[in-house]
Amino acid sequence: MSDQVILGISNTHHYRFTIVNLTETAKEPMFLHSLNKEMSVFLSKTMMGALFLAEMTKNQQKVSIQWKDESNKQALAYSDRYGKMKSVAYSTTHADGDIRNEFILGQGIMKVIRWDYESDTYQSYTNLIEDTFEANFIKYLTESEQIRALVGMDVTPFDFPGNDFSAKGIFFEALPEATEESFVFLRNKIDSLITKEAFWNLGIDSMLEALEKEIGSSLVVLSKEAPEFLCDCSRHKVADIIASLGEQEANSIIDEMGKIEITCEFCRTAYQFDSFDVEKFFKQ
Repeated sequence: MSDQVILGISNTHHYRFTIVNLTETAKEPMFLHSLNKEMSVFLSKTMMGALFLAEMTKNQQKVSIQWKDESNKQALAYSDRYGKMKSVAYSTTHADGDIRNEFILGQGIMKVIRWDYESDTYQSYTNLIEDTFEANFIKYLTESEQIRALVGMDVTPFDFPGNDFSAKGIFFEALPEATEESFVFLRNKIDSLITKEAFWNLGIDSMLEALEKEIGSSLVVLSKEAPEFLCDCSRHKVADIIASLGEQEANSIIDEMGKIEITCEFCRTAYQFDSFDVEKFFKQ
């Protein structure tokens, strides 16, 4: 079954919401980079966070989330508002038995970048706390964006043979008209719902129905999108990297290695350039 994102609004409480099933999209980088259970969960949640932020933007703006903690665990995910995504993660762990190995970020920084083709890049960050990705995500929204939001994420990693991987999430963002009473009401209802395993086992349309039942009012669906892992690397972009080296350095690598090979860190596609390619490139 393909992944899906539902976007909508609660007219009763003045909140925008996003519901996402990112299971198949999150599997791609997990297998590409041979991630362990811990980093599979972290990266999947980072991807959902990037998607939630991208849904808050306008036009063709893209968003990236990057974080790195004191043990050098790190993740990077890009998304646009249509769910076209790419991501990568690097694993390290604390000592055996340390509870921080179980899906808890350590001290470090979470950085968010927003950009599009017609405006300056906007960059903001928050200091990580030793807590879940969700807690750090809300901390970022509160401190850097001054946005009141509610988030729930559930990632079931491959724990043993036959166990199905799953990555789903919900996100509610307060609009300017939202009241404190609405925030407290939704927080209590949503916090109760996301602790139930049965909720996360539902299909995405059934998750929407369960949310409506829990909060006692209808949620208006504005659009539906199909997220996917889609790397935008190309031979032309990689050639620009070689250009930045300069002709002398590029030829030096050719003389030593026989070719220049650059592998995309996101999709693992390897691009190779020989002496003929380099000569032709610099002549052009």
